[in-house]
Amino acid sequence: MPVSESQRQQLKGIIEQLSISIEASQTLGGTSSELAEIESTLRQLNQKMMKLSNRKMLEFYDPDYGNDLRKILPCSPFSGYFNPMAAKLNIYSVDDTVVAEGEFGLIHQGPPNCVHGGIISGVYDQVLAYCGIANGTPGFTASLRVNYLKPTPLFKPLHFSCQIIKIDERQIHIEGKCYCVEELLSTAEGLFIHYEKRDNP
Repeated sequence: MPVSESQRQQLKGIIEQLSISIEASQTLGGTSSELAEIESTLRQLNQKMMKLSNRKMLEFYDPDYGNDLRKILPCSPFSGYFNPMAAKLNIYSVDDTVVAEGEFGLIHQGPPNCVHGGIISGVYDQVLAYCGIANGTPGFTASLRVNYLKPTPLFKPLHFSCQIIKIDERQIHIEGKCYCVEELLSTAEGLFIHYEKRDNP
């Protein structure tokens, strides 16, 4: 089912509201009657949504991303506009470097007041892959190594930057770094295998 621009914006608005609900659920409290009312409301909403499920309107991959790399995989759990768990990152390219900027909320928490390491790893995997795409060398992840130097704080502006270091035939080596202001928090090294689309015979 093709999606119109107005429907796309409506879906994005729905995802935004779901994201707010999930974030609020992490510190939710109330009386038994208040919690029961919320549970009942969500159950009714989910019943409505389930009736409209299995009618996926969004594309898996969007080649018309311009310089907004979040558009590449609309439903990515780490960067997609249409996934309520995805961090609200601005992802774009500057020359041969891909940059991701933003912050993480409570739904991404691991240790108290810190981002879960698995979330950081997933973001690196996504952003390093986008770096390959933005430079004309898309590839599948073969290996990913993340070096956690310091805890990554919640609700603080973060800056990821990624660059291709070497291309050896089909092997693409990409490195990334994450800063909070000027403090280096982590680094990553990814090996990607170049994907070449082949025409059907």
